[in-house]
Amino acid sequence: MIPVRASDYLMQRRRVTETQWARFITGSAKVREQLVRPEIYASWQRCAAHLNPSQHTQVPLDENYLVQQRWQESPLRAAAQREREQIMQLAREGSLVTTLADVQGHLLWTFASPHMQARAEAVNFIAGGHWREDAAGTNAVGLSLKLGAATTVFSSEHYLPFLHDWVGYASPIVHPQTAQIVGVLNISSTWNHHTPLGQAAVCELARAIAEHLPIWQPRAELELHALGIPQVIFRGQVQRLSQRQLEILCLLALNPQGLTLDSFHAALYGDMPITISTLKAELSHLRRLLDGQIGSRPYRLLMPTWADFIDVWERLRSGRVTEAVELYRGPFLPHSTSPELEEWRYCVDAVMTRAVDACGDFSVLLEKMRLGSRGSVLVRDRLAELLPERSSS
Repeated sequence: MIPVRASDYLMQRRRVTETQWARFITGSAKVREQLVRPEIYASWQRCAAHLNPSQHTQVPLDENYLVQQRWQESPLRAAAQREREQIMQLAREGSLVTTLADVQGHLLWTFASPHMQARAEAVNFIAGGHWREDAAGTNAVGLSLKLGAATTVFSSEHYLPFLHDWVGYASPIVHPQTAQIVGVLNISSTWNHHTPLGQAAVCELARAIAEHLPIWQPRAELELHALGIPQVIFRGQVQRLSQRQLEILCLLALNPQGLTLDSFHAALYGDMPITISTLKAELSHLRRLLDGQIGSRPYRLLMPTWADFIDVWERLRSGRVTEAVELYRGPFLPHSTSPELEEWRYCVDAVMTRAVDACGDFSVLLEKMRLGSRGSVLVRDRLAELLPERSSS
């Protein structure tokens, strides 16, 4: 039983948040932002652009065969094995539902107490449910992925009203080698069961799962991921780099023979009024971040490097179209204005479009959609063309 004072506090908190949520949804009165946590208010603003609270009563749900395939292939399945019994026992004793989600917010595995089973099924808080913020509104799983941090979402802090009776605690599962988020652990219950211990428990269990993730094997000392979601991994550690720094590394990877300062400036900035000294400063800073592994006169990388855009290009050139389609994750640095990188983006996208158009392997294209790739717009269009053919055959 929750003590009376705690129960009164939770009821008051819910009422206050409900009032601010209603003000935000209707726009009839100004939201008192000091009464809404900043990360929740920011999430509401993002959700308002594409979700109508009155039209959503549950989240999208995948077919069971896709759910099973995702779970079988996920590194989380083996990593969570030692903790699953403890997690299930916690759910049984605490009237909870617990879930593991991948980095796209797809629920891979769930376990619910009898108290929560029907509630979870009613809103598709079950394996296969899509709980990214853009699909389910403000919720613990989606917000944890968005922020890359542990989070709690209480009652009317959820953007969609069918979740206002819930409280959720989520924590990202972070690979200890690469610092990459590989999934999210979530524990949820009804709002009146809220306890500050919920967040502490989910964080501890997420850390325990992360300790058993498989050892990551790097492709090279420096890895550049610039198709879709950009990422730079140096000696097994994710580097927090700016867009400009990523552009510099991509240009160096594309020019292994090296670049003079003038040619580098032209390739990166074109006609933009940016001085040579600015480029030299950028290169010096990046050299320090990468332990001196950028040479000069000419500027070049001094370490083994793998880049997804070069790998895709080489596979396309050698006729390995299926492999290229499997590796492709989206446009090459879509926001870059570098003349040379823009030209590369055009070439990769043009050849990739032809490759997808020529791909008749339905299973390969379906797998791309299953992975939730940023490059799946091309794939979706091609699948739409193939579906009538399969239906008539």
